[in-house]
Parts: sequence; C-alpha cells; structure tokens
Amino acid sequence: MTKVNTATAQKTAEFTSPKTDMVLVKTEVKPAAPKEPTLDERIHKVENLQLLVTKRSKLIQTRSELERFQIGSNDFNCNMQLKDSDGNAFTTGFTPGIKKVIDFLKASFDASIQEIENKIKF
Repeated sequence: MTKVNTATAQKTAEFTSPKTDMVLVKTEVKPAAPKEPTLDERIHKVENLQLLVTKRSKLIQTRSELERFQIGSNDFNCNMQLKDSDGNAFTTGFTPGIKKVIDFLKASFDASIQEIENKIKF
C-alpha cells in the first residue's frame, strides 16, 4: 500500500505546478482610413439624394392635401371613388369608412416620409 500512496503523491506533484506570471500583450488595431469616394460615386450619391428629396416633397404635398380634406358629421356630405387599372370603379358615401381610409392614408404617408428622411444621409 505504501507504493500506491507514493504513486499518488507523485501524480499530485506533477499536476500542481508553481504559478507562472502571464503577460498580456495588447495590440492596437488602427482602423483603415476611409476611402475617398471618386467623382462618379459622389455624383451618384447626389443624384440619389435628389431623388429622395423630390419623393419626400411629393409625399409631403400629398399628405398636406389629404389634411385639408374635410369630413363633416353629415353622412352624405362626401364621396369616395376608387378605380382600378381595368376601369372598374367603387364609389361610397359612407363617412365613417371614408374617415378610416383617410386616417390610414395619413399614417402611411407619415411612415413613408419618415423612411425617406432616414435614408437621407451625407
């Protein structure tokens, strides 16, 4: 039994080694300098920005026209007509339904305007 204890003692001695000091080397990585865009790239960006600005202006104008649209409390004071590409038409004078359509359109225009404004970056 003494031999077993000696072997165990040797194994324990092998696994318990003195602590070593570790040195942490910190390397600093510098980001690459931003590449200067070419003239064509800058022109392309300006053209894209101009398209976004034009689209935003049209959406704001349409949203403003929709805002001026008046719906009264009388159920028969306004009409709405929808036409599809085949010439089929749907007309209604149901004021609560028209009001919901207008509210939906306003929210849609607001979301589109916000989306375009987020894309306009320099």
